[in-house]
Amino acid sequence: MVRVTLTCCAALWAALAAPVPDLSAMAGAPREQSPAADAYERGQELIRAGNPEGALVLWTALQDSLWETGAEDPRIGVAFVQTVAEYGLDEYREVGSQIFNVSFSGRAAASEAGRDEILAEGRRTFALMDSVLAAIWLRAGESDPGMLARTIKRFWVERDPTPTTTLNERLFEHWERVVHARRNYVYNRSSPYRTDDRGIFYVKYGEPDRIVAGTLTISPFDRSRLGVSIADVVAVDLAPRYEIWRYANIDTPNFTYFLFGNVDQTGPFEYVKGLSDILGPNVRTQRINGMRAQYYLEYFYYIELGGRMGGPYGDRLAELESLWGQARLPPEGVLEARSADHALDDTREAQRPKVPSHSEFDDSRKSELSAQVARVMVDQEPRLLLFAVSSPRWIPTIERGELGGGIALAPFSASHTVVMRDQSLNEIGRASMVAVDEVGEITTVQLRHLPQIGHLTVAAEHVIEGQDLEDAEEVGVLPGHRHFAVGPLLRRDSVALEVSDLIVGIPPESIAGLDGMPLPLLPATQFSRADPVRVFFDIYQPTGAEAGETAPFNIRVLVFPFTSLASPEELLRTEGAGRTAITLAVESEAPTSRHYFDLDLRNETPGLQQLVLEVTDPRTGASRVRAVAITLLAR
Repeated sequence: MVRVTLTCCAALWAALAAPVPDLSAMAGAPREQSPAADAYERGQELIRAGNPEGALVLWTALQDSLWETGAEDPRIGVAFVQTVAEYGLDEYREVGSQIFNVSFSGRAAASEAGRDEILAEGRRTFALMDSVLAAIWLRAGESDPGMLARTIKRFWVERDPTPTTTLNERLFEHWERVVHARRNYVYNRSSPYRTDDRGIFYVKYGEPDRIVAGTLTISPFDRSRLGVSIADVVAVDLAPRYEIWRYANIDTPNFTYFLFGNVDQTGPFEYVKGLSDILGPNVRTQRINGMRAQYYLEYFYYIELGGRMGGPYGDRLAELESLWGQARLPPEGVLEARSADHALDDTREAQRPKVPSHSEFDDSRKSELSAQVARVMVDQEPRLLLFAVSSPRWIPTIERGELGGGIALAPFSASHTVVMRDQSLNEIGRASMVAVDEVGEITTVQLRHLPQIGHLTVAAEHVIEGQDLEDAEEVGVLPGHRHFAVGPLLRRDSVALEVSDLIVGIPPESIAGLDGMPLPLLPATQFSRADPVRVFFDIYQPTGAEAGETAPFNIRVLVFPFTSLASPEELLRTEGAGRTAITLAVESEAPTSRHYFDLDLRNETPGLQQLVLEVTDPRTGASRVRAVAITLLAR
């Protein structure tokens, strides 16, 4: 059973000790329902009555009842965190994190209202992603809301900056942004957050470092110096609104700009690629002094945009100032070419890949962690083998001595924790990983692979000697973490072979002092292209094989750029999609035989790659396919 553990704060306990208000009297209607019935609406009545904390207390008190009856309501999870963020009830943030998770367990079919909330929360959540997966999940969620609920929950579980604590700080940062956007950016409510497009960018990236806003108009001075009459202006200038947001943290060290405005001058206020989207169609057909009105307006409007924001708008203003300063009426063909260039540049900038979201928690200095999980078998039992290696990310000190100086890290100790969750992403246990070195930066643990385990989180935490907790952010000792979806149990039978998952790393002989590793590699998933990549796996022969009996197996390894959602089996069937890295034949001893080999990938393209291994029994034709993702660094 999943139970919500309440935060230990005096205000919450006092509120829980108070009697629950008689909502039937408040609503003026009798209620003959179970304690869990209409919990969402009862809480909303309290909020409308000016008692948001009472709603939180009610929802907290009813969570166990909702869970036991299979009536957990995603509307409550969303309303809880929204209410905490909207009313500043920070003492409920921990219990709010738990209630949100419980509400999106997706165990049973939700009510119609619950399904609508899951779809709405999916749109709000996946606006933070730049992936085709978001659209796939949302489409699938229309017929399987339980799957979508669990996907939403996994999204937030895996972005929790402190996975070994109850509080999910990133979730509340997100909802604080949503609340702010709903209060401030509502020229229309077209976005998933019920805001205009500015709300999308605020929720994704937070507060811009600079905003300029106003109305695009033509000053009498500029109109007079270019010989434009008032009648000409009235016919084409409809004074559209605009707003420019500048961010310094999206593509450092460069600034990133987003322009919002009335489409076609009088249309909806939304994100636009550039000024060409704001100009109405009539300015492209009407003429002023024999010149297309479009070019006058572009010049006048860039005087406003470039003069106030600068940046690329200032650069374009300088170009146009030069053209219009050389002649009262520049050649129309030159202005047309310049306008087309600007529109093309705007389209390219809009299509340029950008980080899908920015957060002080996503981008905080965390401990460095490399972790791997492999399904293995030990004495016929399926197990999960975990390896992790980590260190604090911080600025090293310079040690100076009589024989010269050197760079060193301050002494530190490390601890690694694995959190186990079921298929609904509810925590079912956690364990400490066992150090294989003195400071605990390299650890391992072996878990029984229980059928209910569906997800694992490995978290690394570090303590630096003499380091104040207040300075932890500066040296990057916030928990580093990695997350893994756990595949089905490995099974052995009397016919088919079985193969463990792959573990990859660097040969220990290339790293000083690592000869005692439990496996002949230092676990790693990022490699310099000059590094040999060691691949380790087990082959389990059918149960009918006699102990010590050897049998031949064929091994094939291919390298694929990680650009497809296809399964490893589909990749192997795709003609020409990958490159064969190695083929070999091995003799494997029953019942279990361990194998490894080294790959030279220096000729592969830097970036994310997928190693796909196929083990085939030539006697029966049976095969198993396993894959692992690695990153090849450019250096």
